[in-house]
Amino acid sequence: MNNKLTLVSMSGLRVGHEELLDLGMRFPGLSKRASMLQELPPLGLLTVAAMVPDTWEVELISDLGTQPIFEAVETISHTKPDLVAFSALTPSADRAAMISQHLRKRGQTTAIGGLHATAASEYCEGKFDVVVVGDGEASMRRLLDDFDSGTLASRYQSSAVYDLASSPIPRWDLMGDRRAPRYTIQTMRGCPWACSFCAASRLLGPPRIKSNEQLRHELNAIKNLQLRPWIELADDNTFAGDRDHAPMLELLQSSGARWFTESDWRIGQHPMLLDQIARSGCRQILIGFESNVFRYPGMGRKSAEWQQMIESALAIQQAGIVVNACFIIGADGETESSIERLGDFLEDAPFGEIQLTLQTPFPGTSLYKSLLQAGRLLPGDFSRYTLFDVVFHPTDMTAIELQGRFNSLIKRLFHPTIEQRRSQIRKQIRRNRRAVDEH
Repeated sequence: MNNKLTLVSMSGLRVGHEELLDLGMRFPGLSKRASMLQELPPLGLLTVAAMVPDTWEVELISDLGTQPIFEAVETISHTKPDLVAFSALTPSADRAAMISQHLRKRGQTTAIGGLHATAASEYCEGKFDVVVVGDGEASMRRLLDDFDSGTLASRYQSSAVYDLASSPIPRWDLMGDRRAPRYTIQTMRGCPWACSFCAASRLLGPPRIKSNEQLRHELNAIKNLQLRPWIELADDNTFAGDRDHAPMLELLQSSGARWFTESDWRIGQHPMLLDQIARSGCRQILIGFESNVFRYPGMGRKSAEWQQMIESALAIQQAGIVVNACFIIGADGETESSIERLGDFLEDAPFGEIQLTLQTPFPGTSLYKSLLQAGRLLPGDFSRYTLFDVVFHPTDMTAIELQGRFNSLIKRLFHPTIEQRRSQIRKQIRRNRRAVDEH
């Protein structure tokens, strides 16, 4: 009889602040993106599932954080697992730990991997039977072999950086009959920059590129599920490296997919590349403007004056690609007046989309270490690290004042009249691109 592995994706949008939860439900611009995020397939788990030997039966469960803990435990236990493996980001790690502790009392073995387990492995130890640090693909087969032989260790960590050339096609079949509104592909892992608020460049190892042949196979697998899919590239900064992007863009174009990714503003300085990106089906790129009061350490060549970044964003949109301009609120030096100025700017800004988050010092980042050493982290568990809840002492406001100002900014900039204006910008960008393609 085969062993049973139950994979648990701790997905779903986490927001601790009641007022923001209410705003998220009432404002279409917020609720639409939140829905998309929580429905994204768990690419990491689907990928490691493809490495599970045939002697194991595999089932996938998504925990959106809406069930009471005891119901989540029952849902997982109902699959009759021999091993339960969680993947959790920081805001869902505490919930995963509570579920794990209940499962362990029932005699079930639990493991956790992913970015939070890598960044805060000591925190996870004792709450799970096994903690996987680093690339999960490098440890999965060894972990299962040890389980079979009764020699399971409490910690697994690869001795070398995982080569993406060995990455398998994700197990899309584990999603059953569910058709994802967007599918995910990772074309590269890691980032060459070392922004102090981001863990990608430190915890994921050096930037690695997936081969074009692998991308072809993954695109074909997704097209077998949906003829003209929406795809999010699960990259940290798709165009930051020195690779030749043309083959990847040709594959995306030939697939007929529409796609979204993240990059930095510098691609706006390369008109030929922008045209290739637009022709390949890219509809939107998230560009990090970060803070209007503070330049984070480690940003390298992506650090620039705002006007230069705005001009680059306009060039991206002129090529027919919507810019989702991302801003971090609450960095050192932020004041009530600086947040007000940002609001004034964004009400009339030319961006097709915007994203607002609070500065969040995630474990594994140099920002977390510096605030911890300075005694500026607020007490409480990691469930508050949502990107929308204040978890540190600001320099020029109280935490309560910052939270209130952030909530007001969200209310102001996602008001239906402002969202309608951005919607018109998006429509015009797409019309302009269609006109270019028709000629």
